[in-house]
Amino acid sequence: MTENLTCLHCGLPIPEADIICHETEGGMLNFCCRGCLGAWQLIHEAGLESFYRDRTWIPAQLEKDVFEQDFDKDELEPWLTARDDNRAAINLLLDGIRCASCCWLVERVLEKTAGVVRARVNYGTHRLHLVFDPGVTDAASLCRKIARLGYRPQPHNPDVRRRAVERERRRDLVRFGTAVFLSMQLMGYSLALYAGYFQGMAPEARTLLQWLAAAVATPVVFFCGWPFLAGAWRGLRNRQPGMDLLIALGVLAAWSYSLFALVAGEEVYFDTAAMIVTLILLGRLLEAAARRRAGAGIDRLLQLAPQKANLVEDGQTRTVASTSLKPGDIVLVAPGDRFPADGAVIEGSSDIDRAAVTGESTPVTCRPGDRVEAGITNLSHTLQVRVFAPAGESFIARIAALVEEAQGRRAPVQKLADRLASWFVPLVLLFAAGTFCAWLAAGAESSTALINAVSVLVIACPCALGLATPAAILVASGHAAVRGILFRGGDIVEAAGRVDLVAFDKTGTLTRGAPEVVRLAPCGCSEETLLAAAARAEAGSRHPLGQAILAEAQKRGLDIPLAGGIEAIPGVGVQLATPEGTIRVGRRSLHPETVKEADLPDHVTRVDVSIDNRYLGAIGLSDQIRPDAAEVVTALIEAGCEVVMLTGDHPGSASAVAQGLGIEHFVADLTPEAKADWIRKRQNEGARVLMVGDGINDAVALAVADIGCAMSGGTDIALENSDLVLTRPNLTALPLALQIGRATLAVIRQNLAWAFCYNLLALPLAAGGRLLPIFAAAAMALSSVCVIGNSLRLARSRRTVAPTEPERAHA
Repeated sequence: MTENLTCLHCGLPIPEADIICHETEGGMLNFCCRGCLGAWQLIHEAGLESFYRDRTWIPAQLEKDVFEQDFDKDELEPWLTARDDNRAAINLLLDGIRCASCCWLVERVLEKTAGVVRARVNYGTHRLHLVFDPGVTDAASLCRKIARLGYRPQPHNPDVRRRAVERERRRDLVRFGTAVFLSMQLMGYSLALYAGYFQGMAPEARTLLQWLAAAVATPVVFFCGWPFLAGAWRGLRNRQPGMDLLIALGVLAAWSYSLFALVAGEEVYFDTAAMIVTLILLGRLLEAAARRRAGAGIDRLLQLAPQKANLVEDGQTRTVASTSLKPGDIVLVAPGDRFPADGAVIEGSSDIDRAAVTGESTPVTCRPGDRVEAGITNLSHTLQVRVFAPAGESFIARIAALVEEAQGRRAPVQKLADRLASWFVPLVLLFAAGTFCAWLAAGAESSTALINAVSVLVIACPCALGLATPAAILVASGHAAVRGILFRGGDIVEAAGRVDLVAFDKTGTLTRGAPEVVRLAPCGCSEETLLAAAARAEAGSRHPLGQAILAEAQKRGLDIPLAGGIEAIPGVGVQLATPEGTIRVGRRSLHPETVKEADLPDHVTRVDVSIDNRYLGAIGLSDQIRPDAAEVVTALIEAGCEVVMLTGDHPGSASAVAQGLGIEHFVADLTPEAKADWIRKRQNEGARVLMVGDGINDAVALAVADIGCAMSGGTDIALENSDLVLTRPNLTALPLALQIGRATLAVIRQNLAWAFCYNLLALPLAAGGRLLPIFAAAAMALSSVCVIGNSLRLARSRRTVAPTEPERAHA
């Protein structure tokens, strides 16, 4: 029977099917996995068997069943999201994430699991976005696998996240405070020992001080340093060594050697082991504070919506949590309060401040029937609002969720860092072992060789390498979100930094998207007949030109019946089969050889109308240019971007808009496919294209471009095909989006350069005995803090757009 056997290394019970036996001269040793066997071999080969004899910390520190926590499939079911591709997704909050290496470990293990499609851990928020095939695995099984790694998963929601962050902060403060207090005591003993080394000391006093130093250092190593020891054990257990393994080996080597030296009557280095833990804990605290600051953009978005709401039931009002609201509930919003959820006003009129959602500082008046969004402020009178969607599905919540998902998507430049990090730790271990052997071969004492090897282990910092890209993406995407810019992923932030050509659609993008009929040119019929036929085919249309034709027909009191069977031809027009014939409304190419010349000005948009082979005439429409468009175009040109307008409108109208905005290049009479072909041609010439559009006819071009950009208020299909969304209905944020992309790309390069140079310079210094372990620990902690501090500069960016590299070279 093996049910009572425990693993020699980790002390956990060994299931009968998992037992691994290793025969030694002293007998048979039992392990629960090959990771523990590998860890034992490392410790055994280093001559540190006293580690197992003297430790008492594993049973006391390890909570019962921490790695065997069970999860109920039914309890996780409500948190699952079904996807269109027959896959499921779930967002989990991971308790126990310490650094970027932890994120890498979770992602790597999960992505090797059958049925897992994608696993992305957001380092800033500790949120895991998991997509899997429910036919192969389930959420409960995946949660058990995560728990086996040593991280506690739970369904993600903002309240849970805030509590987890606060709990982690308190734990770190307690460990750090304890480490500082005990290390100060330890330094007093160490200074006395150093003084005795130079001036002489009675052997009894020296031994007493060494024992006191051991007593003080041990809780620092095994209590305060527990996160590093546990992280190292997890990495070994899962055959994925990380930064914690380097720290743990360095600390345990210094502590174990000092224990051996204490018994042998030699010099001890307990202060080295304790100070390594203390300084790295300090670095983690600073890093955590910077990480919280970096993720503050999402928090500010979510905090726009109030936590409480006044629910109206049976004529009575009671206060409830906003998260409990459901569609159909009626809430009372007093003056000065924010709306708790998206809904529609059903009673009362009031001025509201929509700046949080649209960026518009001027209050607007809302009346019964008007839609309101969570987070906007009621200014003057009490309103009753019927809730449309739960608080978790409000506009603000959806934007925050998309931002967080974007932070989890990897930028291409991060792939290099990931590949380097995967072999970094094994190389450092070999380098440390080589340092130890080289110093011994050179005739140095074993203590000197060990201290230098410990310096190599401690100073190596794969975390700075792993943080270089995600820290910058985290800050940039959060900074952009609160300014009305939504990047759909880290790869989009990077791509925005490389854009050198911006292509605009005309109608609804550079113009207001609210055209008006300015001229009717009938041919062989009355104006009313021409307008009625066009409006009949455009009934129900969402295209700005179609809505303008309908508005003019209603203005003239024409009766327009709603009819089924309307066929929209993107970029061309619409047609409707009727008893009188097929009505066609749109471009000239839609009408079979019936179009005639019409008395219309060149600057208007022309829409031709026919029934079968009978030409009814043309309608001229004009749309005003957006007031912010000229400023945006000028800013982009000054930044070195080529600006082009692509439109399906005729050349006369396109030329008038282009001249009004200062756009030198435009292409007119383009179908949706022709727009996409034009973009592909420029991409083949080396251009990196950003396409800005808002309609169905822009969907293909948005998908083909390096970055597709749409504004809030555009069609759903345009938004779905966009990589970059301007959440406010204007273009002013577009130059800022490109500036953020360029600044982020520069910061990522700086971070990677710093991480590479730091390790290339620091490792030889440590191996050569130029850096004591204490200074190595301080340098290692500082390296991660520098990477995050450099990334935080992105949140202070206020410029419009940085010049492109070609422009700087030309200057």
